Amino acid sequence: MNLTEIQRLYDYNSWANEVVLESLRGIGPEIFIANKQASHGSIRGVIAHIAAAEWIWLERWNGCSPAMLPPESEFETLEIATRRLRKIDHDLREFTMQLTQADLDGSREYKTTEGKAYSNVLSDMLLHVANHSSYHRGQITTLLRQSGAVPQSTDFILFIRLKGKQS
Repeated sequence: MNLTEIQRLYDYNSWANEVVLESLRGIGPEIFIANKQASHGSIRGVIAHIAAAEWIWLERWNGCSPAMLPPESEFETLEIATRRLRKIDHDLREFTMQLTQADLDGSREYKTTEGKAYSNVLSDMLLHVANHSSYHRGQITTLLRQSGAVPQSTDFILFIRLKGKQS
């Protein structure tokens, strides 16, 4: 994957996260925190997981390997979760803007939260994180529908269509 594609993917990832956050504005705090038996319990749990995963991978790419993800309790309200996710997405986009093709093709060493050491090609890790976030955004869509809300589409092709209209 080339640098332009990675940067576009992270523009999309940030846009899609923002669309999900907009979809959440219409729900109350009781729906945000309700345990829906999802992969991470509640909508808050899934949003916290997206943000925490994006954060920990960025930390790894910057040479740190945190031993744990930030807890869900750090995402107490939708407003706090929104600020946290926006900051992480901003930092991810800044990170991708600083990369070179040689960076993408090179490997980065890191440790998992269990302390296991790995080394992977950076472009593969970047693809993993964007794919991971998309997977969990899909879960939020389902949870919103189950709660009677109408989520907005986060399809990549919609992002491309909208971005084309802005040019």
